[in-house]
Amino acid sequence: MTGKTHMAIGIVAGLTASADQPLENQLVLVMASVLGSLLPDLDHPKAKLNQKLLIFKNKFYRVLFYLSFAAGFTYLFFLTDNKIFGLLGLLSFFIGISSHRSFTHSIIGFFVISYTVNLITTKYMLPSVYSGFVIGYVLHIIADFFTMKGIQLFYPLKISVSSPIIINTKSSLEDIIFTFLSLYTVFLLYKYLKFVY
Repeated sequence: MTGKTHMAIGIVAGLTASADQPLENQLVLVMASVLGSLLPDLDHPKAKLNQKLLIFKNKFYRVLFYLSFAAGFTYLFFLTDNKIFGLLGLLSFFIGISSHRSFTHSIIGFFVISYTVNLITTKYMLPSVYSGFVIGYVLHIIADFFTMKGIQLFYPLKISVSSPIIINTKSSLEDIIFTFLSLYTVFLLYKYLKFVY
């Protein structure tokens, strides 16, 4: 799936999950869901988030970028003995060295990343951020399960699994899904605005 489709899935999921909540909660949940829906693709140099983070959009620079973060977080962990820095260092390392749709698309990657986000959001009392993030992340993995390449769900085993029903990336079927998600987003926003006014 392309980044725009993952983002659309995150927006729809966030809006649906936050229905009947105050506007502030809705915004937080939607933004967290979008972040969760984009984060698994940090293992690809041309992913939506990496377009903003990386100066050079190639594999070498992506690896260097995340390994530098891993070194920085590891240093902070030994300096402060803060478990969050240790986990961020570990995550940055694995994001840096892993190939596309491996660690970040796996069961172990999901649990380590969601556990780290849970620690951060619990510390700052932001449960909506955690909920939205997990929803977006899980839906990203499910969406990529329907692609030809599939996902390395059982990483570090290099076995890719995919659905028998395949949705080719950048295909007309993905365009239809994106259009449907966009129309559904407009419907949800209209419904919310109608309810408010």
